[in-house]
Amino acid sequence: MLEFVNVKWLWALLILVPYILYDIFVNNKNKIRVIYSRVQLLKQITGRNSYLKYLPIILRSLAIVLLIIALARPRLANKKQEITGKGIDIILAIDISGSMKAVDFKPTNRLEAAKKVAKQFIEKRKNDRIGLIVFSENAYTKCPLTLDYNILMTILESIEINEEANGTAIGMGLATSVARLKESEAKSKVIILITDGRNNAGEIEPFDAAQLASTFEMKVYPVGVGKKGLVDYPVPTAFGVQYRKVNIEIDMETLDEIAKITGTNNAKLATNTKQLESIMNLIDKMEKTELKINDYYVYKELFSIFLIFAFCLLLVEFLIRVVYHRQIP
Repeated sequence: MLEFVNVKWLWALLILVPYILYDIFVNNKNKIRVIYSRVQLLKQITGRNSYLKYLPIILRSLAIVLLIIALARPRLANKKQEITGKGIDIILAIDISGSMKAVDFKPTNRLEAAKKVAKQFIEKRKNDRIGLIVFSENAYTKCPLTLDYNILMTILESIEINEEANGTAIGMGLATSVARLKESEAKSKVIILITDGRNNAGEIEPFDAAQLASTFEMKVYPVGVGKKGLVDYPVPTAFGVQYRKVNIEIDMETLDEIAKITGTNNAKLATNTKQLESIMNLIDKMEKTELKINDYYVYKELFSIFLIFAFCLLLVEFLIRVVYHRQIP
């Protein structure tokens, strides 16, 4: 951004108009020239001056313009920002047990819907470290806390349902998430727990894991996904994949208790992709990073450039008057 420190000097440009008119119609007629004895030489000088006689005036006027601009002290101002403040550390804990294959989130299953919405959530975050935990009958760290969202989303896209799992270990998933966050020095530590079942595997009970999260001042947002009751479930047969109605129980009571223990009041239930997006948007708004942004400017002075060009123009104007027009300085 170009700006002028002494902008009042620019008003002096208005003086140039009467100065140019005066120089052309009055002052130019009174110039003292070297008198030549030869008529032919005088004609040659007069002829070539006819179309160049205004050039010195133009050059001098431009030089004055540049000098005035230099006095106005032009400079380029580049706006910079200094961002201070700690981000939030977030763990996404996603259920990959077999029940997540249910297709009540048409046209896709529960896991694919969760992955899609989790990706949208990640894209909205800035300056926050985010990690990824997956769990079925056991829990695994797929991605530690990171600011590299591209790698995180690549890993998120690659997770698949554990076809061999025989249960859902919500407690283990939550405890593993706590383990990843306990050394964090972030101002806020958050776990988003996405599941569609009830805890029926693992060595750690969900409430014990929730108490552990509370001890380390972590907030857990449990999100239940799927419809209650009978839902379409893909079953491989000799004739290809067929869909059968199965009953998948979602233990919202346990999820609610986890939320209360960790200070997030109650769990949320999403029965379709739109509801899941709304829940994740709500969490996104509640868990905002508090950053202080201080604006400052870096300046580059330009007046010396205008002075150099003005000097060059004046030098050229002097040479034209003395050497070319044969005028006495």
